[in-house]
Amino acid sequence: MQSLVLTSDGLQIADTPIPALMPGDVRIEVRSVGICETDLAIWKGDYETSLPVILGHEIAGVVHESSSPDFEAGTPVTTEIDIPCGRCWFCRSGHRHLCASKEVIGLTCDGGLSEYLCVPVDLLHVLPGEVDATSATFVEPLASAIATERQAHAEVNEPVVIFGSGKLALLLAQVYDICGADVHIVGHNRWQLGLAKQLGLRNTHDTDSGNWRNDILKATNGIGPRIAIEATGNTDGINMALGIVRNGGIVALKSMHGCEYPINPSDIVNRELTVFGTSRGPFEKAIEYLAQGRIEVKRLVSKEFKLEDGNKAFEFASQPSVTKVVINL
Repeated sequence: MQSLVLTSDGLQIADTPIPALMPGDVRIEVRSVGICETDLAIWKGDYETSLPVILGHEIAGVVHESSSPDFEAGTPVTTEIDIPCGRCWFCRSGHRHLCASKEVIGLTCDGGLSEYLCVPVDLLHVLPGEVDATSATFVEPLASAIATERQAHAEVNEPVVIFGSGKLALLLAQVYDICGADVHIVGHNRWQLGLAKQLGLRNTHDTDSGNWRNDILKATNGIGPRIAIEATGNTDGINMALGIVRNGGIVALKSMHGCEYPINPSDIVNRELTVFGTSRGPFEKAIEYLAQGRIEVKRLVSKEFKLEDGNKAFEFASQPSVTKVVINL
């Protein structure tokens, strides 16, 4: 089978063995894979992992062969990305995504940028007819956005400030919007801020041309938001989130790859802040939102490529204005 393999010499198309179907596994015939910031960080060398590796964890495809009668060949599916050990305290306590010994598809083991991929059957989720392969590549990041909203739930009409205007920020913004929050997006990429407005997210603040801080304070009666979300992936976003959130507020961290930040514990204690991160979320709810058309994802796709053009896809995806790139097989 053809695979896009990342080696110490970069990405290259290679002929690799079709993965053997083990008991309890399902082999997926991959149709589409999204490139995310983790993939780009590994490709750039900012996020270390063992090489060679096949990247890709935002996966959509159909069942090719199954060891389980629950999944027939041809069934459209997506997959979760954590393969837990099943034995540790976290696994036995219902927190498999926190397993300290887990394998991660596309990170510690081969991912979806390949014609076929085998995964444990309990990772699979069936895709309804309303969710095509391109849209299904958003299930994993959308699930993560939903997890953030559940942990930092906003009341109806409550201001929520999201720092960043990329794919994850726009998914977060839509999730909070449909939950009734008053969403404010703070970023510097004018094209992506324009895209946010096209999605119906009216409150956008350009850090390069406006006084975003005064605008946010005005919207929050001068005390700052209770919920601030960092989705830029850099320390500037953390600075802004911690600087604007009200005392007793919540700062949610997303998409931080290879980033080191000096936290001031006294500031967190004295201001009684809650700082947390989320990396996984409910696939079922994400699929439901997509099937119902409540989350717009097609306009977030900047460009689609074929597997043989993988190098071009990663080069294109690394540009600042690009929101999402999908590779189709």
